Amino acid sequence: MAGFKFSLEKVLKYREQLENEAKALAAGLQQKSQALKDRYAQLKQEERLQEQKLAATPFSQSGDRWLIDMYIKAIRQDIAQTQTDIAKTDAELEQAKRVLAEKSKDRKIMEKLKEKHFEQYKKEEQLKEQRNLDEIASIRFKAQTY
Repeated sequence: MAGFKFSLEKVLKYREQLENEAKALAAGLQQKSQALKDRYAQLKQEERLQEQKLAATPFSQSGDRWLIDMYIKAIRQDIAQTQTDIAKTDAELEQAKRVLAEKSKDRKIMEKLKEKHFEQYKKEEQLKEQRNLDEIASIRFKAQTY
């Protein structure tokens, strides 16, 4: 059985490579999405902290209140931008998952074709072996009858 050679092996390897690239892209986007979600959580926590600080600052310290208020506005802008980035990254991730599923499907099709070719090869080899055994048996039988 060592003589089996799949004629489309290069195509299979190429499809495996494409699938691995799609996996890497999806993994990178997943990490980016998680990092953005972590940043979002940190920004929300910082916003709450600054709002509490603003509430605790006396009205007599108007300069401090103004600075805290401006900082809260900047944090809110960062939060809005992070939400936009999360939505964009999640959309890219979903697209990458669809591409990965397609690449995986393509690879599996080639692997099944390879399996079918191997099964056909095994059957042909068994048939050749059976013919050889039949020929040997017929030669022995002819030799015994004379």
